[in-house]
Amino acid sequence: MSHQHRSKVLEWGFNEKFDTIPTKYICSDCKETYETVPVYQESESDHRQHAEYVEGCFGCKIRTLELSTGDAGRADSMSDKKWNAELGAYADARAQGIQPAGTTMRAVQEAKAASDKLGVAYNAESMPAAKQITKQTANVMKETKVI
Repeated sequence: MSHQHRSKVLEWGFNEKFDTIPTKYICSDCKETYETVPVYQESESDHRQHAEYVEGCFGCKIRTLELSTGDAGRADSMSDKKWNAELGAYADARAQGIQPAGTTMRAVQEAKAASDKLGVAYNAESMPAAKQITKQTANVMKETKVI
């Protein structure tokens, strides 16, 4: 009885460009081997013969699948490289005694800039917002002995 072969690669080789290519195939069912991929005759799917969901029908099952890019497709997701850079910058700031308002690169940079203007390590917990500290604000804070 003839059947439609379910082929898989049995042996690999190289073409003239040294690309890896399959050189021998085998049928998973009958173990027949062949040098080229068998040509399948197109036949109408059993799925087209029914309108309602049928358990065990591959076509029905495929229609229920939802494909998603996951976290990679989210606009607010961050790459590992960026994540590690931000946490590294935060750790560096903390090692200098600076306490940024958050771990984002923007918060760390604002805290470092505020520290430069103040002449002391910035602390988000006890000082005004880092982006509001100017040379003038720093002078007032020094005069009033806030820092």
